Amino acid sequence: MGAFFRWFPIVSVVLLACSGCTKTPPDPSGRDAFESRATAQLQGQVTVRAAVLGDEESSRFFGVSLADKGMQAVWFSVKNDSDRMLYYLPATTDADYYTPPEASRIFRAWWSGEADRERELLFAREAMPDVIAPGQNASGFVLTHREGGAKFVRAGFVSLGQRFEFRFVIQLSSKLYAAQNVDFNALPSAGENIDLAGLRAKLEALPCCTSNKESNRSGDPLNLVIVGNGADAIFPFIERGWRLDEPLDIHSVLRTISAFIFGTEYTTSPISPLYVFGRPQDIALQKARNNISLRNHLRVWRAPFTVEAQGVWVGQISRDIGTKLTTQSWSFTTHRISPEVDQDRYYLLQDLLLTGEAYRFGFARGVGLSSPTNPRTNLGFDPYVTDGLRVVVFLGPRQYVTDKVEFIDWERPPP
Repeated sequence: MGAFFRWFPIVSVVLLACSGCTKTPPDPSGRDAFESRATAQLQGQVTVRAAVLGDEESSRFFGVSLADKGMQAVWFSVKNDSDRMLYYLPATTDADYYTPPEASRIFRAWWSGEADRERELLFAREAMPDVIAPGQNASGFVLTHREGGAKFVRAGFVSLGQRFEFRFVIQLSSKLYAAQNVDFNALPSAGENIDLAGLRAKLEALPCCTSNKESNRSGDPLNLVIVGNGADAIFPFIERGWRLDEPLDIHSVLRTISAFIFGTEYTTSPISPLYVFGRPQDIALQKARNNISLRNHLRVWRAPFTVEAQGVWVGQISRDIGTKLTTQSWSFTTHRISPEVDQDRYYLLQDLLLTGEAYRFGFARGVGLSSPTNPRTNLGFDPYVTDGLRVVVFLGPRQYVTDKVEFIDWERPPP
């Protein structure tokens, strides 16, 4: 036994030194595949193309598994047809992006070999340039945090007196989100387009709450309305750390049960269905802490009307503050919500204002009062209290200074 302990440090060092031997040399020959499928957008005289490399694709290109380290390569190609210098801001793509030297160090063996040195040069050579000269093209990678199902990609640029922001939603095959199973083209058409006064009337006439599938019991209050089209309605949430949920399947069930037992995080765990307009939620989002029992989550449904030619999404938000056992759930557990749902509504309003993409907000009646002395309950029999108002937030692609945001003076929450 003594000999083992004498030799163990030496053997460990040798194993660490040889760990780099199992890595394969980088193979950038597959460039045509991701360049050909890149999505392009044009703003003014700037054209941006974007693609996200799959796990196997990036492993071949860089010679190491980025996915094993929670990394994902986003490729951009930028054409600057203006007469001004254009500056790329990689923090708009990922606030915690990996720099080339950092990535090289992460994958560097204790005793580096030729493959490591080649990879170090590759990371540096293939990085997206920060500056694109007038009339020039530039391309390269930004190493971001790994996502699955769909990647919400932003690319921000500044020039003299100008700012550009490009947004891409890129489908991935590594994981599916529940919202990707929804056929939005099959949803009831938007129908009537109304003005602000008409919106207020519509919102006040909506049901107070979500329901079960049979529509014979009331669930969480419908305390949230988002107005915005396409990516404008989803990107602000992603920017603030909200994540889509995974669909309910054997994989997500087992992972949920495991996270519940061990008290671990599961930031994309399934969100149970509630019903509005006769169907389960179209989109669910969550912002979780490092324990599956603790998260903010929301559900939204596309309304059968628009306002000022913009989509209207009716929803609910609440905060999970614990879990409890139940026989009414597929996982035999359910979340316990915070009774102060107005605080969760206010949290979301702050979140969206901080993005700079909310340009108008207000409050509308429709939920009805639920007091501490006579509280309503949701489908899980959790009591909640509310002043009965719905927050209404208009989202757009432009950046708005918070003190310039318009307040719709319909109702005001009590002090």
